[in-house]
Amino acid sequence: MIGNAPVKPAVSGKTSHEALWNAFLKNGGDAVDALIEAYMPLAHRALERISMRLPSHIAVDDLLQAALVGLYKAVLDFDPSRGVPFEGYAYPRIRGAILDELRSSDSLSRNKRKQVDRVEYVIAEWMKEHGEMPSEEEIAAELEMSIAEFNQLMDEAKPLCSLDAGGVDMKPLHETLADPNGASEEGAHRHDLQRLLRVGFSKLDPREQKILYLYYFEELRLSEIAILFDLSEARISQIHALSVVRLRAVLLDHFPAEFAA
Repeated sequence: MIGNAPVKPAVSGKTSHEALWNAFLKNGGDAVDALIEAYMPLAHRALERISMRLPSHIAVDDLLQAALVGLYKAVLDFDPSRGVPFEGYAYPRIRGAILDELRSSDSLSRNKRKQVDRVEYVIAEWMKEHGEMPSEEEIAAELEMSIAEFNQLMDEAKPLCSLDAGGVDMKPLHETLADPNGASEEGAHRHDLQRLLRVGFSKLDPREQKILYLYYFEELRLSEIAILFDLSEARISQIHALSVVRLRAVLLDHFPAEFAA
């Protein structure tokens, strides 16, 4: 930290822009602007990643300030003695700052939010009774909606539906799902979370699994995935949103404090 806080150890080897970091750790705030400038591409990458699924009415440029705030805080809080590369430390914090800004300015009406919560509840209850995921038609019927109305709800819910979610001390859900060492390196709570995520993922249909895999692990854009499936980007976006809601429904019953909206 800057000010009168103890000087942190010098950076060596594991983090890029080593000279800038050592100047910052020596001189404090005098060098922070240079670090922010050097890591601007990281902030833009996080913003671009999130913007892939945002509806058109949200101005992406307005979220850049939130990304920079996340980057700035990451620079101030980074501890090189932990041996973690700055990029790996900062990226989830930048992403979290953007998502927090989206949540605070989200345009979903209270009624729409309740409907999204209801979708999760319907899926969770259906799975308890039937042991499998309900189809879109079955969910819509439980909600007393037409398929068109249900798809419109999923389209409007896109900003809320992401496996990028995860707090500062919590891995994004897609990283938890993929982490091969999670069971051994994390506590029982995270082990249970990973196990349930994998159970939920296995219950998705093959198309939903492929879309999530291509989006989160191959980092394809929704428009690119749409071409592969010969569907519209809007339809891929709806399937993505519903797939995330399905996974959240699996987790909601076991981790209500973390995944209740």
